[in-house]
Amino acid sequence: MSGTIVYRQARDGRNTVRASIGIALALAAVLASSPADARRRPELRPVANPGAVIAAELGFAQEAKDKGQWTAFRDNAAKDAEMFVPRRVNARDWLKDRANPPAAMTWQPQVVWSSCDGSYALTKGAWQGPKGTGYFTTVWRRNKKGDLKWVLDQGDTLAKPLPQADFVDGNVADCKRGAHGGVPPMYLREHKDWPKDDETGLRIAPLPAALPDTQLPAGADSRDGRSDDGTLAWRSTVMPDMARRFIAWAWKDGAWKTVVDSRVAAPQGAAQ
Repeated sequence: MSGTIVYRQARDGRNTVRASIGIALALAAVLASSPADARRRPELRPVANPGAVIAAELGFAQEAKDKGQWTAFRDNAAKDAEMFVPRRVNARDWLKDRANPPAAMTWQPQVVWSSCDGSYALTKGAWQGPKGTGYFTTVWRRNKKGDLKWVLDQGDTLAKPLPQADFVDGNVADCKRGAHGGVPPMYLREHKDWPKDDETGLRIAPLPAALPDTQLPAGADSRDGRSDDGTLAWRSTVMPDMARRFIAWAWKDGAWKTVVDSRVAAPQGAAQ
């Protein structure tokens, strides 16, 4: 990671981030207002950049205020993005021609977890709307151009709002095979026989270990996702009664660490 204002690297070797929300908002505005500069960006190395994820999330929230909630969701969604209503749907199909609500919800990221290679990251934070408050979790993918688009969005209401955060805490998964000049070795010449992710342009490395078993019931709609380097993974599950669970893991200290585990109760009268 680089930069001294938006985020920092701990001296003890842990990859951590504390980003001022005000500074990150300013960065998001700069990135959004400079499409020509974005086109001139050099090819990105496969390394984590939690600060960019924070800026993308805040820019997403700002667009919802400026242009409308569903407009912002459409503009920032990847073509294969998923959301839950409560069943799993393709986000672009569900959002197509959907009118913006009179008042957009607002939201703020509080925690970021990034894969070592920066191909995928997830954010978790608080949202506020006209009829309540709650939390959200969003999975982001960095494409070949270096742009961040969300690929999964889910959350729930809360009886009590999450505490307000002055900083966004960022975390980076361990590079499971070390690093060579900041580039995980799974992208070096000897691994070009591995399959390639068409969306990110990166090689898809084997997972360092099997993901934990979460004991799925019969008839559940469950899908796993993962970063290209295999250091960040998640599982989204819709139960037969439309209850939901989202769990995410990061590779830390030689094992999978659970970084998000949220459950949503079955809604009354949910469409099957």
